[in-house]
Amino acid sequence: MTRIKVATRFYSRPYWGRLFYWKEGVVMESDRRFLFLNNQYIKKGEKLKMKKMITTLFTLMLILTLSACKTNESNTILVGISPDYPPYESLTVDGEMVGFDIDMTNLFSKYLKEEGYNYEFEFVQMDFDNIITQIQTDQLSVGISGFTYKEDREVEWSKPYLGTSQVALVPVDSDISSVEDLEGKSIVYQTGGTGEETANSIPNAKTTGLKNAQEIMNALGANQFDAAIIDIGFAIQYVENANFKMIENLTSDEKNYIIAKKGNTEMIELINKCIDKFIASTEYQELCQKYELTPVEAE
Repeated sequence: MTRIKVATRFYSRPYWGRLFYWKEGVVMESDRRFLFLNNQYIKKGEKLKMKKMITTLFTLMLILTLSACKTNESNTILVGISPDYPPYESLTVDGEMVGFDIDMTNLFSKYLKEEGYNYEFEFVQMDFDNIITQIQTDQLSVGISGFTYKEDREVEWSKPYLGTSQVALVPVDSDISSVEDLEGKSIVYQTGGTGEETANSIPNAKTTGLKNAQEIMNALGANQFDAAIIDIGFAIQYVENANFKMIENLTSDEKNYIIAKKGNTEMIELINKCIDKFIASTEYQELCQKYELTPVEAE
């Protein structure tokens, strides 16, 4: 059986080349000229119909367009983030963002590229309580900043990616040693977070909200408040590295989520695929251990 082998490159326009054929293991060259078009060899001098040429070129363009669609759509995912909440996210002295959420998002980008997408995540820094507003007005694609579930938030929620709870943080020399001791005390919380509900549930507490978590800790350290209500992952950093102690059991079984605009289920489905792959990975357990955060089981 004679098999034909074309020794030429593919071009988007008709290309004249030389015809080779392979027979019995020997490559032999023919002196005849040919034109390769639409999977056919056409002798030089044969009349080509313009309609067929146009149809062929259009088909080639369509194939190239369809093959590129997956990698070219919606290139940038804008992420609202408040880098004042270690170990989730914070800034180094050089202004670099570091933390669990940063490492996780970098892995998300890797996962999407492995699936053939060309998404890039771009962080947009802002106060925590502005993230939802920016999402609702289409200024952001998602919010990744240690969000815990709150029923009145008009957003789409991803699958959970971490476990957490609300605790009270007090100066190490404080006489507060239990939840009951918080009654009637001055309590500070971060505005926009679920800590507000927890603080306001303490009997007779005088509560104040501040935008920035670092401002909260500075004020607590300066004895402007008796206690701060914050996530346990954040609190651990200050118990280990500063003069604070922790009062636990204010809430239990909370989780962290990624949020998107209400109705943007397509984005949440994409994020959920990344979360599933992340939680199933060895990197997930390593990062939870590194940042002393609570892992969750895959849903």
